[in-house]
Amino acid sequence: MPNHPFDYFAAVQVRLQLVMEVRDSLEMTHTPDYLNFLRCYFRAFSAILSTYTSPQATENAEHKLRNVVIEILNRLPHSEVLRPFVQDLLKLSLRVLTQDNEDNALLAIRIVFDLLRNFRPTVEAEVQPFLDFVVAIYRNFKFTVKHFFDNPNASANVVPPVSNQHLDPTADGPGMLAVPSGGQLNPSAQSFKIVTESPLVVMFLFQLYAKLVQTNIPFLLPLMVEAIAENGPDKVPPHLKTPFVELKGAQVKTLSFLTYLLKSNADYIKPYENSICSSIVKLLVTCPADSVSIRKELLVGLKQVLNTEYRRGLFPLIDTLLDERVLVGTGRVCIETLRPLAYTLLAELVHYVRGDLSLPLLSRIIYLFSRNMHDSSLTLVIHTTSARLMLNLVEPIYEKGVDQQSMDEARVLLGRILDAFVGKFRTLKRTIPQLLEEVEEGKERPNLRMKLEVPLQTVLNLQPPLEYTKEVNDYKSLIRTLVMGMKTIIWSITHAHWPRPQQQNQQSANLSVQPFRGLREDEVRKTSGVLKSGVHCLALFKEKDEERDILQCFSQMLAIMEARDIMDMFSFCMPDLFDCMITNNQLLHIFSSLLQAPKVLRPFTDVLINFLVSSKLDALKQPDSPAAKLVLQLFRFLFIAAAKAPESCERTLQPHVPVIMEVCMKSATEVEKPLGYMHLLRSMFRALNSAKFDSLMRDLIPSLQPCLNLLLSMLDGPTTADMRDLILELCLILPARLSSLLPHIPRLMKPLVLALKGNDDLVSLALCTLEFWIDSLNPDFLEPSMASLMSEVILALWSHLRPLPYKWGTKSLELLGKLGGRNRRFLKEPLALECKENPEHGLRLVLTFEPATPFLVPLDRCIHFAVGAVMQGNGMEAFYRKQALQFIRVCLNSLLNLRENVPAEGVSSGVLGHLLISSLDPSRRRNDASDMKNA
Repeated sequence: MPNHPFDYFAAVQVRLQLVMEVRDSLEMTHTPDYLNFLRCYFRAFSAILSTYTSPQATENAEHKLRNVVIEILNRLPHSEVLRPFVQDLLKLSLRVLTQDNEDNALLAIRIVFDLLRNFRPTVEAEVQPFLDFVVAIYRNFKFTVKHFFDNPNASANVVPPVSNQHLDPTADGPGMLAVPSGGQLNPSAQSFKIVTESPLVVMFLFQLYAKLVQTNIPFLLPLMVEAIAENGPDKVPPHLKTPFVELKGAQVKTLSFLTYLLKSNADYIKPYENSICSSIVKLLVTCPADSVSIRKELLVGLKQVLNTEYRRGLFPLIDTLLDERVLVGTGRVCIETLRPLAYTLLAELVHYVRGDLSLPLLSRIIYLFSRNMHDSSLTLVIHTTSARLMLNLVEPIYEKGVDQQSMDEARVLLGRILDAFVGKFRTLKRTIPQLLEEVEEGKERPNLRMKLEVPLQTVLNLQPPLEYTKEVNDYKSLIRTLVMGMKTIIWSITHAHWPRPQQQNQQSANLSVQPFRGLREDEVRKTSGVLKSGVHCLALFKEKDEERDILQCFSQMLAIMEARDIMDMFSFCMPDLFDCMITNNQLLHIFSSLLQAPKVLRPFTDVLINFLVSSKLDALKQPDSPAAKLVLQLFRFLFIAAAKAPESCERTLQPHVPVIMEVCMKSATEVEKPLGYMHLLRSMFRALNSAKFDSLMRDLIPSLQPCLNLLLSMLDGPTTADMRDLILELCLILPARLSSLLPHIPRLMKPLVLALKGNDDLVSLALCTLEFWIDSLNPDFLEPSMASLMSEVILALWSHLRPLPYKWGTKSLELLGKLGGRNRRFLKEPLALECKENPEHGLRLVLTFEPATPFLVPLDRCIHFAVGAVMQGNGMEAFYRKQALQFIRVCLNSLLNLRENVPAEGVSSGVLGHLLISSLDPSRRRNDASDMKNA
């Protein structure tokens, strides 16, 4: 045996063993000895591949030897040390690539790619031979496919190899190479794997060497288009499954290269537009169901085409793409992984062709995407995409209604979209409260949808947990899409049987029968689900701006409905809405907006007041409860809206206002806390007085006297300050014309006077009321009506005569001037003056016990006892009566600061005066005394 392993006469096994040892010690190529390694071994490696061995078609020792050598060459670091050997290495690799079997050629093409990438100026001359090889393998692609799949005895046949003449793209006559049987090796010219690797290298070369594009694309492009158009067998035997998967992988890689050319060399692709689009769909149909990576790359290629004008070629093929088995495949991993991308692309494609789709196709699309929108295994982004796509279909569906039959069909499709949206609201109704609850608790949460009750097979496909903030934003985006879309859907269904704009001129003469406009009963019931479920979803919008926007969109969605539909829908939902508003006050904005919309004001007012009067007045018995506050707020909105449009709302309110008056008056005397009913009366009285409700005023005339009697009796009874102010206001704003109030004006004077002494709001109301009476009534009638309380009225007005900035002074002075001389007549009568009571301790005695601090002893009660003793005629001894009288006299002298002679008893008042200290200032007493002496 030769001593050198690369000796010509050395056995293959020996060479193989030694080459494997070199491979195992290849770490030395990363040391300074790398250059010595190349000088020693490169020529030997080249000799093994070129002289000592030849390409093998079976797995034997010689093939293994070549494979290990090529593996070593592939693992060589591409540093500057390798540059002197690059030319030889590239030529050697190209020879292996074109002549060897598949395993070795795969390593060789990677070596070629790395060398072309890392040593660009050095290897430029070898680029064209590689491109010629690529042209050659694509020229043989069709023959290779037939050989593998059309001939059952392919293993005994031969196929054309890629000889040197194939490096010329114009060559035609192939040579022959034995084809391996089972367990043997494919030649590189017959390898789908080599085809799979080639487009990436070509793409890189076209980026580096732009001049090569014009010279090679005319030859390469038609061959690639033909290659991706190859179908392969309809049924693949199990033993050919691997080659079939490799075939599809090669075709998809080729398609990726073609889509790359769409960006930079679109002019070359234009003649093959339809062929490429058709091939994409065929590949989706024929691609193995469980080949995830191939299908994913195919969908990416489809996306690239959709982003260009060449997507037109896909439009006729959309019917095939609507089949989920074609688009996604049937493998479990494909379904889990590819559905989001696939449905996003399909939605984009449908968006482009929506105007040209037939009603049956639109029906299939609606079914597919409505199903996706309710599929919990898909992400919220896909749900939103599905919703937006169906919204984009609403207008084309509506426009399809050109005759009665098509209008009916279009209405059915629109109803299915409505069903899908309402069903999604129903699902979100259960989801959003849980989301908000977990926000407040602040705990770590799994993905929300993992907690929902879903079928077992769906649980297996649920997406992994998302970041919380992103999930909330995704929910908001979905809800916003649904709310905004409902407006379009409802309008389209409402007008589904009306002539389209292009038909109005033709049908204007045939409108003797007015077409139906509005929702049918079943559609109203469906739409009511938006109210029952949709309002619960709005709680997710907490920020002020986004909350205002979403509530405005929700209100606009309802405001476009027909009056009859509004009444029917809210009749179904009002109890649920009321319960929801108790916990979510933001929904009041929706009611307020609807009451401001002229189109739905009257029907909505009818439904709302019916509901409140029939079932919610009892809630006011607990005025501090959330339900009572909500009832009052709704009544306030309702009456304010009615006051702005009395001509529309008067007939609606007419049956209910007397009932409200009666219930409130009755409850005011029976309920422990009637404050809520009083607030309701105030809201109603204010609204009735601020607009022209003639019929309502006439209906309330019989109730004026009982109402006034009740208010005055409550005013005379024990009331809180808030209730008192409320009663006074009710007295002054009784809903009646002045002519109806004339008999009651004398009784209203007392509330007027009390209001003039009340808070600013009451003072303003009282001044306006008094001014209205003075301006409207004859003085001969007004003066007798005011006679009983004229003094109090004038004094109350005088109390407001104050300079600026006091705001009621000027108005009070004007009213006094309008009264003329009547404002002074009250001076003829005595006024009720206030009398100041004696202080708590009028007479006190100072006692001092040295060395303690002196203290005061009040004598008021002693004086009362003394007076009682003197006045008592019987049962009291004369001595005590005399002492009491003496005590009273001394106290009186002290108070009057009188000095007299010493009486017979020997005690002078002056002495006692020094002991009894009055509340008067001593200095004043001395002055008073001197004044008395002078007098």
